[in-house]
This record gives sequence, structure tokens and C-alpha cells, in this order.
Amino acid sequence: MVITVLITTVSVLILVDQFTRGYARSESETRMKQLAWQMQDALERGMREREIDLRLLVQRPSVRAGRDLPRVRRVFNELQANVPHYAWIGLANPEGTVMVATNGLLEGASVAQRPWFQEGSKGEYAADFHPAVLLAQKLPPQSNPWRFVDLSAPVHDLDGHYLGVVGLHLSWSWARDIAAKLLDPAGNRYDVEVIIVRDDGTVILGPKGMEETKLDTPSVRAAQAADNGGSVIETGPDGRRYVSGYARTGVKGGMKLHWSVIVRQPETVALAAFRDLEKRVIVVGALSGVVLVLLAILLTRRLVGPINALSAALELRAAGRPDVPIPQINSYREIQLLSSTLVNMVEREETYLREVRSLNESLEQRVAERTSRLHETASALQEALDQQQANQIQLEESAAELRAILENAQDAFIAADEHGHVVEWNRQAELLLGWPRDQVMGRDMAELIIPPDMRGAHNRGMAQFLKDGTSVVINNRIELQALHHDGHELPIEITVGHVKRQSGHLFIAFLHDITERLAFRDQMRELALTDVLTSLPNRRAFSDRLPEGMMRARRADQLLALFFMDIDGFKGVNDRYGHEAGDELLIEFARRLQRSVRDVDTVARLAGDEFVVILENLQTQEDAVMVAEKILVTIREPFQLTHSTVNISSSIGVAVYQPNLDGEVGPEELLSMADKAMYAAKRLGKNRVELGRAGDA
Repeated sequence: MVITVLITTVSVLILVDQFTRGYARSESETRMKQLAWQMQDALERGMREREIDLRLLVQRPSVRAGRDLPRVRRVFNELQANVPHYAWIGLANPEGTVMVATNGLLEGASVAQRPWFQEGSKGEYAADFHPAVLLAQKLPPQSNPWRFVDLSAPVHDLDGHYLGVVGLHLSWSWARDIAAKLLDPAGNRYDVEVIIVRDDGTVILGPKGMEETKLDTPSVRAAQAADNGGSVIETGPDGRRYVSGYARTGVKGGMKLHWSVIVRQPETVALAAFRDLEKRVIVVGALSGVVLVLLAILLTRRLVGPINALSAALELRAAGRPDVPIPQINSYREIQLLSSTLVNMVEREETYLREVRSLNESLEQRVAERTSRLHETASALQEALDQQQANQIQLEESAAELRAILENAQDAFIAADEHGHVVEWNRQAELLLGWPRDQVMGRDMAELIIPPDMRGAHNRGMAQFLKDGTSVVINNRIELQALHHDGHELPIEITVGHVKRQSGHLFIAFLHDITERLAFRDQMRELALTDVLTSLPNRRAFSDRLPEGMMRARRADQLLALFFMDIDGFKGVNDRYGHEAGDELLIEFARRLQRSVRDVDTVARLAGDEFVVILENLQTQEDAVMVAEKILVTIREPFQLTHSTVNISSSIGVAVYQPNLDGEVGPEELLSMADKAMYAAKRLGKNRVELGRAGDA
């Protein structure tokens, strides 16, 4: 019996130890995997923003013009001021000579042999982590050596001719800052390390002494072999055991830079709470084993004692002592039957009394035995409750650690179950969406943050994912509108992940406000559609507005007129008074054109001294000719420039679009008709209006 008790106690201890060890290791792996995913997500989002900066930069009219280098330098310096991690921004001509750069660095130097220039001349290009070459001696010293990630793209002027290559040198301190923010405050307290490894195994970010060395561990190989993240327990080059989470960048679109992101924690730190619990379980189990062994010894003695008493009485009666009574023993059923039989043989006449006494004693004994069993059961239940409480405390500590990490994340974090009910809402979510955490827990997430016109699509997508696991949202970064607490909508970028649990599904989402990004994008788009000199719509804007105007004319069944005009004698003004006087004349010419037409009409500059005017909602062709004559009268008035006064005129070609007659005429044919009419006006003596004919196109 003693051996049975010992085996049972040891088996229970081993089972409890294995369960708690596996649970602690699983929780640690989940934390490291989630940190690796957050670091990978921050790196890809940062690279995407840098790609957007590059694309907007090469579309800037001032950069594409390529003439006003001081203005281009100011544009570069402003971008560097807005994004301090840009160590250098420059524009090199087709021969590889730097024409203009931030703060004048490397201007006049040749970069023709640099990979970013050679590859950037062919298309958008991203160069992986590398040390500084030309800039090493020109940039200010810092604690870490200068290391860059380069981005470059070709630039074409306004006429589509190749102008050169724009290069951005992104300082690697950008990635260091992301890692520092991710680990604060978890890094110092829990000994968490972030490591980024290139495909060739070189560590490009990591603990002191590890950077720019080779690293070949199971986590690195797993990250390079799989698109999705994961976690492993491995032995590092220093011989220590680590719990490592991994993820990989460059899996989705954009300028792909393939990096393996490793977030690791020493196994001794990750399982510290388990070690403490393990010691307490061993101590409690040992004490319980000792108590159970003592109880087993006492119980054995109690079972054997009655038999010894019966044997002694029988031996005395066999030795001639009939006065010795046979003891009535009621400890357990077998000994009770034996003693009762012997008593009946000796004292049959007292059978009835003895049976009554035996019955009473038996009832008392059973009550005592059941009381004893209830006490043992209560003790076992108390031990189980104590163990459950210890496990609950460990779970709460792990949940507190994870919540601390999420509360200090840079982005808003929301978690919801398969019913759409909110189960987590961090501080950044409160700031972004205006809802306090205590007011959203357990509520339907769709009613809180999804605009009403999008809730139907959200509910259908959720039902489809729960049915067959397909979704266009899960594990993708998308831009959409979110609903603020005060009712207004704001643009966000959201990344949604999914975790399958025993209790159901968990959906986790990181949200990032992109209001400033969209405003900057709209501003860049507006600049791309505006003529820099006159502030009029440029050729690209005109190419959009003319088809739109013709479509409106067809719907309203009204006439539309297009004027094509230039300045008679503009070259003479340039040659006599200089290009500055010519630019001043073009600006005033544009102002007079705008004053001569309605606000709903469009005045645009195509190139040089060529201008176009779109007139809508006309009744007859004569209305268009009358407006053109009015413009000629305005243009004939003297132009008062800064250093001179000039008299000019203009030749105007007019093309009228009649939807009921010219239904097959397109924008290009209409523009060609107006252009030919203008040249006809010049041939007939200039300073006049000429109406184009349908066959001229």
C-alpha cells in the first residue's frame, strides 16, 4: 500500500509539471511570435511610406522641370526635415553627376558606379543594408557607424525625356528606432532582443557585438523558408537556450527587401515563473507524499490489530481459559463476521443482545468512516483548488505582460471574438477612435467603428470566413474609413490577423491613422495638375477636363467650344527683354484670360505660350466667337511689365462640339480642329479669330 501511494503521488507531480511547463512555453512562444509580427509590420509599413515619398518626389513639377536647382534643393531639404531618417537626398544627371542634393552634399561628385544610380535609371529600386561609401566622411559622426538602405527611381521631364535619377539614403537608425519603441518597456525588464538578418545570413540589426556577423539558427532558416511567421525554441551561438519568434518582410508587394525578423528571449527568463511554481509543486507534493505514507502505515496497523486480538483470545481459550471472552470487533466487515461467528459459538444465548449491540456499534463506525472519507475528500479538493489558484495567478501574470506590451504599442490594437464582441482595446485605440476601454468591452465592434454603409459587407465577410476560412481582409493591409465616437469618419490603415483557439476564433487588428498621408497625397496630386508658372491647370489637367466637359455636353445636349491660342510675337519679347520678362508676360496673359471668361469655364496652359479655353453650356457658335473677340480686345491692351511696356496680340482657333452632329468626334479630334484653326488665323494675318471646320480634324 505504501508503494502504491508513493507511485500515485509521483505520477500526479509529473503530470502537473509537464502540463505547466508546456503551457508556460506555449505562452512565451506566442508573445515572441507576436512581437516579431509587429516588428515586421512596422518595417514594411515604413518602407511603403518611403516608396510613396519617392514616387511623389519624382512626380513633383519642380523636380521634373530640372532647371531651378535651388528650388529642387529646398524640396529635398523640406522632405529631409519632415523625415529626419533621410541621411541624404539627391538628383544625378544621366551621366551620374550629382546636380543637387540636401545641404549641397556630394554636388558635382560622380555616382555613376553606385548601384542605386545604375539600377534606379532602369526603374524603381531598393538597395539592401550597406555601409556608407561617398558620404562616410561628409556626414556628422554618431555612436553607430553610418549604414543605409537606398531607394531610387528615374526622373523624366514634363515632355517625357529622361532627366536623371533621384536617390534617397535612408539611415539604418530608422530600424533601430522601431526596435527600441517596440521593446520599450518589455526589452529591459524581460531581456527581449530584436535581430534582423539578411538572406545571406548577415545580422544587420541586433545586440551589441552581433551586428554584421553571420547567424545561422533554426529561427533564421525557418523565417527564410516560410512566408508566415512562427516560433521555435533553439540554442543560440552563445550556447544559451532561447524562445524565438520569427517573421519575414518582403512577402507582399512593393520594393521587396527580404529580411528575417527574429525576436527572442532566454528560456530561463521566459520560464522563470514556471520554475518558481515547479519548486512549490515539488515541496507540496513531497509533504503530501509523506503524510499519505504515514496514513497508509496507520491504516495497515489498524487492519492487522483486530486480527491479532482475535488470535490472542482464541489461543487463551485453547489453553484452558474459557472465561476469556471472544472480543467483538467491528473495524471492517470481514473481521466483524469472523468475530460474530466465534461469539455465537461460545455465547449463543446472548446472540440477540450482541446483535443489537453489534448493530449500534456498526452504525457508529460507519458514520465515523464516512466522516473520515468526507474529510479526506475535502482535503483533496482544497489541494486542487490551491493548484488551480496558482495556475490562475500565472495566467494573470502572463496576460498582464501581454497587455503591457499592447498598451505601449505605437498603433491602435483591437481584439474581437467570432461574434464580433470586443475583448481587447488598448490606449492607442482610445485616442484614435474616441471610445474609452470600459465602454466598449463586450460590445459589437461593427456598431462602434464601422460606418453604417459598410456593416453589411463586414457581416457577410465575417460569415464567409467562419464558414470556409476565405477572406480578402485577413493578413492583408488595407485602407478604409473608420467611425469615430463623435460620428465623423477618419481614414485608417488596418491589418487584421486571426488566431484559432479551443474556445473559438480570435480576430486581432492594428489600426493606423493615415489622415496626414492622404492629405499629402492629395496635395501632391494637385501640384501635378497645376502649371508652376501661371498656376493654371496644366496639360494633364486639361486632358482630364476636356472629355468630362464633352460628356456633360452630350448629356445636356448643349454646345461646347474649345479655343486654341498663342501669343503673336512672344519670341520677340523673349529675345529683346529676356526670359524673366517673358515669364512675367505669360503670367499676366493668363490673368487676362481668366478675367475674360466665366468661373465655370476652364483656362489651361499646354506649353510655352500655348493656351486653351473650354467654354460649356453655349447656345450657338456665335456665342463662342463673341467670347473669343472679347479676349482679343483684352489682349490688345498694353502689358505693363517690370522694366518695359509691350503690345502684343493673339491668334485664336475655335472648335465647336455639337453633340447631335459631332457625336463621333473625340477630345483629340476636337483639339486638332482648334489647333488647325489657330494656324489658319496666323496665316490670315494673326490677331484674329478663326472658326474650325468639321473636316479639319
